[in-house]
Amino acid sequence: MKSVKDMLEEVMHELGINENINSDEIKTARVFLDKLNKYLYQKSNTGYISEFHEYWKDAHKKILNMKVNKIQARRIALKFEEVFANRELYSSIQISPSINRDGLNAKNIANIRFFTAIQDFKIDIYKKGRDPFQEFHKHPEWFNAKDITSNPKIIHDFLVYLEATGSQGDKREKWMLNAAQFLIDFYNGEAFDIYSKCNNDVEEVRNHLADRSQIGYSRKKADMFLRDMIDWGVWKPGKNIEKLNVASDANTMRVALRSGLLELPFPLLASYLDVYCYQYSYTDIMTQEAWRTVWTTWITIENNHCPPSPASMDYLIYKSIGKSNCANSESRRKCSTCILNDICPTEKRNLKGPKSISIYGMTGWESGKTDSGGGGGIMS
Repeated sequence: MKSVKDMLEEVMHELGINENINSDEIKTARVFLDKLNKYLYQKSNTGYISEFHEYWKDAHKKILNMKVNKIQARRIALKFEEVFANRELYSSIQISPSINRDGLNAKNIANIRFFTAIQDFKIDIYKKGRDPFQEFHKHPEWFNAKDITSNPKIIHDFLVYLEATGSQGDKREKWMLNAAQFLIDFYNGEAFDIYSKCNNDVEEVRNHLADRSQIGYSRKKADMFLRDMIDWGVWKPGKNIEKLNVASDANTMRVALRSGLLELPFPLLASYLDVYCYQYSYTDIMTQEAWRTVWTTWITIENNHCPPSPASMDYLIYKSIGKSNCANSESRRKCSTCILNDICPTEKRNLKGPKSISIYGMTGWESGKTDSGGGGGIMS
């Protein structure tokens, strides 16, 4: 067991102060914990939870100092080139989501993905063998904008099918109804028509979807929707296709850190110290930049098979590497079957990505504020 005094002396020695603390352990602990509690958890004058959180807002980027390792980016790009160039040899590694297209045309596929993308968070839309694409034949009304707006009960039936009524069910219903009306107002009720009416401009589509937050599309979801439409051949690559990013999530962040592609001086902080999500947002941005660096390196390789945008690497990173091999816990990791195994630094294989626990979200941190009276914190 490391005492408070031992810990403080360790910190001092790390900073080059080679002295011992003269006070006894209990007195040291009292002084330190009182100061720490006030710094971390008692309100600042500007409304933040504490002086620390105000400081963290301004200093987190300098402290974390994330860098993209360009040498590692090239190594990863060469690995990805192997996979994309030799599909028969690497047929077990999926590079894009597979769907059962039997009996479906391009318009059907676009509508199905448009409405499932809205719901594709905090649930697995394919869990228990679900297949929304083939479910279309039984319930075409679930994916028809005019049917949805004329009978909103359709949305509830669809969410029951996805087992999505519990996790933000009210928002899910509202978003889907608004998204259906959005298609009717701008695109003749057809998701397929979005692309042509936006001049086959990927960035224009993304902006049109993401700028209307009431329909459930963030920039990440828009990128995923666009990625799938292009990877599945529903739409052909158009203007600004190269601007689509890998959608950073727990898996793409974790793989970026463990592969040594994204580097920082020490492992990420626990979310308790990042309740305004500054660390999370920074990691999100830097993860996208890191995977984009892999893509911009890949396109310089002679006779490459690089896809038209970074987004088309997403499924390989997220699913085939992240979920299938690079699990969070050591007991579930499968490094030996991962294509990055021989270039992934051994000392980084336990790194973990950030958690999002924003004071502005559902976790109740706003009620955790306190003052010089002490106490405070969150409760269930």
